[in-house]
Amino acid sequence: MFEELNDGHVIKTMFIEHEHILCILNEIQDLGEQLSDKNKSENKNLLQQINQLSLQLISAEPHHQREEDVLFPTLETRGIIGPPQVMKQEHVVIREMKHHLKRKTKGISKNWHEQVNSISYIIIELCDTLRQHIHKENHILYPMAIRTITEDSEWDKMKIKCDEIGYCCFC
Repeated sequence: MFEELNDGHVIKTMFIEHEHILCILNEIQDLGEQLSDKNKSENKNLLQQINQLSLQLISAEPHHQREEDVLFPTLETRGIIGPPQVMKQEHVVIREMKHHLKRKTKGISKNWHEQVNSISYIIIELCDTLRQHIHKENHILYPMAIRTITEDSEWDKMKIKCDEIGYCCFC
């Protein structure tokens, strides 16, 4: 469905950003599975890599802003209120998880065993939550937007607003 959209289309761009975010989640999950509470020095590099990836996820904020400030309000003016509200609430939770992971991976704490357990839990929760969120947007919300917003002129206006907000650094 998204392949048929023109390059630069609001929805196609969001879909492509989702693909990049999913790749980052895969990397975080792989590194999280390698973390061990046995050897701090060997795991220091893993911790730094996870921290860098958490920063990449945080840098996806323009993606969420464009959804919240452009796509969702446009859907709401067309009577689609529930799904955008749910997505906004999930964005709040996801933002907190990303920042929590960043804080937890900033350095090695005195209780390494507890830190590894905490990081592992955050990674599982973040990856599961964000993957489910992306799935809902890709398979429910975005197709709904394409069906509902039928005027090219409206998409053009939305694109201008999206350009003003900006895009993810990894796209």
